[in-house]
Amino acid sequence: MTEHTLIPAIGCWVSQLLPSGSGDRKGVVKKILRAETGAELEVNWLIPERFTSCVAASKVKSGFTNGMDVEDVTPGAGVSSLGIGSVMQQRVLASSEQVLVDFAESGERHWLPYQNLRQVRRAKLRFLNAQKAEPVDAERLRLRLLAHAIETWNENTGVLSHLDIDPLPHQIHLVHHILASGNYNWLIADDVGLGKTIETGMLLHALNQRGTAKRVLLVTPAGLTRQWQEELCRFDLDDFQIYGEDFNINEARHWKMHDRVIGSLDRFKQEGHLESLMQADEWDLIIFDEGHRLSRRQYGLKLTSSDRYDLAAALRSKTKHLLLLSATPHQGLHDKFIALLELLRPDRHQELMMLSLKPEILHDMIYRNHKADVTDAEGNFIFQGKITRAMRVPASAHSSAFDGTLQSYLRRGYAASAAQGRKGNPIGFVMTVYRKLAASSSAAIHNALRNRLARLVNERNEVFTALEPTDERFFGEWEEQLSTDAKEFFDGEIHLLETLIEEAASLKDNDLKLQLFVNDVIGKIQHSHPGEKVLIFTEYRTTQQYLREALNNRFGDTAVELINGSMKHSERREAIARFEDKGLFLISTEAGGEGINLQRHCHIVVNYDLPWNPMRLVQRIGRLYRYGQKLKVLVFNIHQTDTMDQQIIDLMYERIDSVVDDMAQVQKYEFNEGLKDEILGEVAELIDVEDILLAATQEGIDRTRERIDEALRQAQSAAAKQRELFAHAASGNPAELRHELVITQEHLQSFALGMFNQVGIEVIEQVLKDQLIRIRLPEAARPKIGMSLKASLRLDVTVHRELAVSRPGVQLLDLNSSLMKYLLREALSYDFGGHIAAFKHPSLGSGAVFGAMLRWQSQQGKRMRQEFVMSHVENGHTLLNSEVVGRWLLEPAIGLAFQSTPEQSKVIFACAESEINQRLESVSNRYLMPESLQWIAASWVV
Repeated sequence: MTEHTLIPAIGCWVSQLLPSGSGDRKGVVKKILRAETGAELEVNWLIPERFTSCVAASKVKSGFTNGMDVEDVTPGAGVSSLGIGSVMQQRVLASSEQVLVDFAESGERHWLPYQNLRQVRRAKLRFLNAQKAEPVDAERLRLRLLAHAIETWNENTGVLSHLDIDPLPHQIHLVHHILASGNYNWLIADDVGLGKTIETGMLLHALNQRGTAKRVLLVTPAGLTRQWQEELCRFDLDDFQIYGEDFNINEARHWKMHDRVIGSLDRFKQEGHLESLMQADEWDLIIFDEGHRLSRRQYGLKLTSSDRYDLAAALRSKTKHLLLLSATPHQGLHDKFIALLELLRPDRHQELMMLSLKPEILHDMIYRNHKADVTDAEGNFIFQGKITRAMRVPASAHSSAFDGTLQSYLRRGYAASAAQGRKGNPIGFVMTVYRKLAASSSAAIHNALRNRLARLVNERNEVFTALEPTDERFFGEWEEQLSTDAKEFFDGEIHLLETLIEEAASLKDNDLKLQLFVNDVIGKIQHSHPGEKVLIFTEYRTTQQYLREALNNRFGDTAVELINGSMKHSERREAIARFEDKGLFLISTEAGGEGINLQRHCHIVVNYDLPWNPMRLVQRIGRLYRYGQKLKVLVFNIHQTDTMDQQIIDLMYERIDSVVDDMAQVQKYEFNEGLKDEILGEVAELIDVEDILLAATQEGIDRTRERIDEALRQAQSAAAKQRELFAHAASGNPAELRHELVITQEHLQSFALGMFNQVGIEVIEQVLKDQLIRIRLPEAARPKIGMSLKASLRLDVTVHRELAVSRPGVQLLDLNSSLMKYLLREALSYDFGGHIAAFKHPSLGSGAVFGAMLRWQSQQGKRMRQEFVMSHVENGHTLLNSEVVGRWLLEPAIGLAFQSTPEQSKVIFACAESEINQRLESVSNRYLMPESLQWIAASWVV
């Protein structure tokens, strides 16, 4: 025998030719002995007769037979076992005897030298043979079951890993539903403020654990790339790089160095960048944030798509899995909505064309949670509601005079625009901008009119060529910086401008709106609650500076922070940090407020100007009115009542509120506030406010009232149809988890305490309502846990995330913890025991409890789903993951010395197996087919 010859491991089955030559004897290696002539084995021969003898290792062959359960025990430093599997086949290749082993846990098959395998006896065989149960195994069986349940629940939801969040039930359900579906092409359409970023992070983390999302491309609006990168770090996903900022691509092969990429939607759609992107390898998953920006419309037989949609369509060929995020995917535009779904599921084109007749197909394409439904883990609604107050500015002679002159200017401007046809469109646009500026503040319109007059007087040949932004949130900051034609829009414009500027200056000097804001709103808030933080929204930077100056004069130079679209992400983040630390007021424009979340430090928002699109108001309030807000949100809307435009806007908001109330009452919801916001968003998306205001200038207030009512009737009808459609989308449903073993912090703590006792870790004390556990580690455990020899043997640990965050030095026992990994490793090892046991339990009666791992695969054999179940058999009836079994897992188990008969065991096992097979069958669908069933542990209940 050469020094390279493998020696069978202890527990390996070997065979040797009988002396008579009539066959082989087979047995199990018990010891390995060294002799001068080579290695010898002490073998316990079992077939055909039982005896023990020593034999040279070179004289034996494989004794394994197909169907035997074996464990890979390949020796060597740094070599990890492939685990436990079943023998499928055997071969001899170049004098090497090899065994094909199916490892169900990993879904892999490998040819291995027979010498590196040892036989094991799994739970099913032990139970069917009625092997005697020892008392010590009851607690170890409970801990083994808990370990499997913990790992599987985390794989299916990601909630037990090192996340900087405490997920809500609706977020857990969403991730679980998508992972369990076996289909990763989804439109996540949760309401604003329900945490689509969190859900995406959880989903990516869970896919990362499965190893199914190595290459991920995340496409976002330009202003959110850095914020997404920071958010993903909360999910232990800190390897995402931003294209064009963290790295650039000079050659196509450089893409191989970047597996996790975030990129701007508008950058990627550009020809050079798109060409480079299309040269990258395929992605495991592509995600589009704010998917409603991918627009394709149908006009007759003609399809017109945006550059953004073309980008998504091109990238669709580079991935099997596409995820779209959008709170407003429909927007009353059915053809655009169908186009989005076609991106998701191009294979279901024909069904989507018939969507109105078969809306139930949305159930496996769209997941939608409603604000009106979501609760915390205790079942309490997470939104405390909001109070909205209209603050009306008193009428004034200055305001009325200015509005009268402005209306005259607008009528002449719109008339000049109409007279020039398409060439006059820029004039009409400027008129609309001036109306918005006037509705915002006296400072904003005064500044704009002065700029217009200077343009005309100085006769600078600057024309209206500004590039229009593609995102509505940037319109305001863009509009007030327009360059206009240096020629008069109409005869006498200069004279009228001079009058307007004089009246605007007078209005600014006697600004009742500003006085109401500073004295009656902000002043009273600070008087009743000194130091209260307030978020203030306006559409324009000029107004922003105007308010800043007024608040600084009243409350000091350090009281106010600004954020707007001209600032870099880092500058905005620093301004927000100063506001949350010591600031009183944060004044934001629409663009500045994109993506910010301030709910943990602020619950008051003031809208100094009201946006023309009511949905923008919902999104402003959504900066505070979202998950994590512990207080009722207070909203102050400032209304200028003595101008025509403001009267129309007030009328529009009043009418919309009435429609929303009517629609909300039809729904049978206990909590209607979130539902009203949702309907408001749907209705607001369907109204062309600018068209209505333009008509008001030409037709008067009465005709405008009729146009508003007609627009709302159409919007209400469209919104109602949209709601009917979305009723078929999947949503958070606790009943969906009725067959699941839901794991909580209680289970984690019970497992940790039980394992401490098993592996010799001393629990010194439990404090803070038993949530903080002080332990002392044995010296021998340090290297197994991965601790240095100098590390302290005393630790403070907890399974409660908030406690670990709030108390320095306390280690969190989540599934990223080295200590928790060690405990799970020990509990899941074969030699830990706990494969079968017997115990008494007052609530379980008599019968048996089984643990089993169910797995499903795609039609091409790729694992798509794994589920751990516990079945309880009593009097011939079987229940899966019953509540009483879940409670039993929380209590240390006291075992019995017990032995059943094989006949009794087979009857009980047949009941469990039948129910488990029904579960395997019921979950199977067009994406999933059964892969394997592995029995983990079995116990008699006596």
